[in-house]
Amino acid sequence: MPYAQVACVSPAAPRRPNVCCNASCRHASACEATRGGDTRLLDMRSVVERVGPFSEGDRLVQPGAPHRAAFTVLTGFAKTVGDGRVLAFHLPGELFALDIARSHTHDVSVVAVGKTWFCRFPKDATDELSDDNADIAQHLRHLRRRERRSAPHAVDGSALQRVGGFLLDLLRRRRTIEGPGQFVPLPMSREDIGSYLGMSSATVTRMLAKLRAGGSIAIRSDGVEVIDEMALLA
Repeated sequence: MPYAQVACVSPAAPRRPNVCCNASCRHASACEATRGGDTRLLDMRSVVERVGPFSEGDRLVQPGAPHRAAFTVLTGFAKTVGDGRVLAFHLPGELFALDIARSHTHDVSVVAVGKTWFCRFPKDATDELSDDNADIAQHLRHLRRRERRSAPHAVDGSALQRVGGFLLDLLRRRRTIEGPGQFVPLPMSREDIGSYLGMSSATVTRMLAKLRAGGSIAIRSDGVEVIDEMALLA
């Protein structure tokens, strides 16, 4: 699948950030790569490559591919798929694909949800930064440990609790990126949500309708508006 790759570094000055990755990015204040613009981590901006655009269903990486980079979503949405199920969804600004098996190859696919651009952090360049900068090394170790510890998804609780918890998790993560708000975008299919939560797409649809009927959410064409967070928690 062809796509454009725009390197954000100049061959003459490989560590000088330019317009591709700097404080003007709409996600700069929340990007996990620099912990929202921590001055000790800003060298991470100097290695970024922009890749895209990807269309719905396009794969950024696939099983067996060498691990050459970590990624964040720049615009759009992405999902991780493995063993025939959705394991994670990725919002703009979230750094992922850091923790890779000892084989140094990917064992999952990263797939675009709708039109998506990614920021690519080449492994060789970030390893070099880690050698030179103890703060970056510690930050990336922390993110790798978090990725290693995080379960693919929670399957405990009733179907209604799982759907409510899913919406609350996306809302919390989106607020980290976009600031206060009640809207949760759902560009992924009901089938994908069901795969992630361990239920059928029909059950997802029924649970969303039940939450709407109970006054917890309002359903829009592009997502949901959370009206009563406490009800979702219950």
